[in-house]
Amino acid sequence: MSKKATDSHQDPVGVSSVASSAAAAPAPQQPKPKPKRFYASIHPGPKAPLPQPFVELIQSLEQSIGIPLWLLIQRSDGEGLYGQVDDGLRKAFLDARAEFVPGEEVGLLIDSPGGQARSAFQIAKLLRRHCGGFAAVVPRYAKSAATLLTLGAERLFLNSEAELGPLDAQIFDPEREDFSSALDEVQSLERLHAFSLEAIDQTMIFVLSRTHKKVDRVLPQAMHFVSEMIKPLFEKIDVVHYTQRARVLKVAEEYAIRLLTPRYSKRDAERIARRLVEKYPEHGFVIDKDELTDPGELLDLGLNMEIEELTDEQTRIMNEMMPFLGQFSVIGKLREVQSP
Repeated sequence: MSKKATDSHQDPVGVSSVASSAAAAPAPQQPKPKPKRFYASIHPGPKAPLPQPFVELIQSLEQSIGIPLWLLIQRSDGEGLYGQVDDGLRKAFLDARAEFVPGEEVGLLIDSPGGQARSAFQIAKLLRRHCGGFAAVVPRYAKSAATLLTLGAERLFLNSEAELGPLDAQIFDPEREDFSSALDEVQSLERLHAFSLEAIDQTMIFVLSRTHKKVDRVLPQAMHFVSEMIKPLFEKIDVVHYTQRARVLKVAEEYAIRLLTPRYSKRDAERIARRLVEKYPEHGFVIDKDELTDPGELLDLGLNMEIEELTDEQTRIMNEMMPFLGQFSVIGKLREVQSP
């Protein structure tokens, strides 16, 4: 065999060396799969995927609670599409009713400044009819009509700092170009009445102590004095306006009674509804977890509504949700964005 043939057979830098080098080279890395993206089924829809950290928090909370979670998250200022509990929101849930499984409980994550009592009542009834009831999940607040909505729930997951609110309806006043509580006029009449009675008592005490006359002689004069003093104030009350405001408050009260009645006696349901409508001094008044669960309170929704004790994990998740709440409206159930 020639030397050339021998060298070729040994091939120190030939094919065998290339093959060996190729075997020693690391395999090319596979591209990492893109993270799944999700959107809210009703709003804002597939063209506006939700922030991934927010999605992960919702999924974690859903897994922790153990039931499908629907979202009713609205802007804090109540502006924009689905910014309030109104007929548009009711229609959106009505259109999505085929997605509810009969007999299956769902969770409704509520973060809402409120809206229309009628629409809140209709959404609560819709959830009761088309699934196995619902649990209200409130990380931050559910005010006004959103509070009415929670009254239709079988269970309540209420964060430690979360709050509900009174049901006193807010009505737009075109003269002031602002919203005002229907209670403003209703309670003004009640307070004038209470003031009149107190003024008569004080006048009687004063006159009797000074004149030492009999009550039947002094009372007519005292009543005339007080009536003349109060008359200009009563004349400023618009009777038609007052009746309209009183009727609006009665609507909210009746809806609350109907949602509470399955778990309360009619008497207790009326007492709770009346307190929610009339007995708080302002629309933004805080009704927190302590008040709801204190058996000494007149308003004790813990009697029949099961207020869940949150785990540390559920509390952490709700607290981490806070930066995402109130900035945009998110309505519906999470769905995965399908790649084209």
